Amino acid sequence: MNINEFIEKNDIVIAVKANLQEKSFDIIKRDLKLESYDLFEQLILYGSVDHLMESIEGQIMPRIWTQGYTRCIICRPSPNQIIVLFYDSFLNAKDEYYHAKKLDTLLKQLKW
Repeated sequence: MNINEFIEKNDIVIAVKANLQEKSFDIIKRDLKLESYDLFEQLILYGSVDHLMESIEGQIMPRIWTQGYTRCIICRPSPNQIIVLFYDSFLNAKDEYYHAKKLDTLLKQLKW
């Protein structure tokens, strides 16, 4: 499975790869809308790779943030890469945690 198949199959609206060595973001956005773009704007659009790294330092991965129904899942599939996923979800907190763990496991198997 490639990243495009992954985001389509899992209803991801925006997928972002942070390359820690190059200090850059690669963004894939599907032609779908999120309820809220606040997390995307704060973490990615107006943020930096360094700031993203600081925000997850010492955190257990995957990290889950929410804004209304919009979810932000931060995964670290390799030491030099962080992947951030944005999508809308109506799952409760427990089910969202298990969903995030599943996405994290799938990302570790992808080549992006």
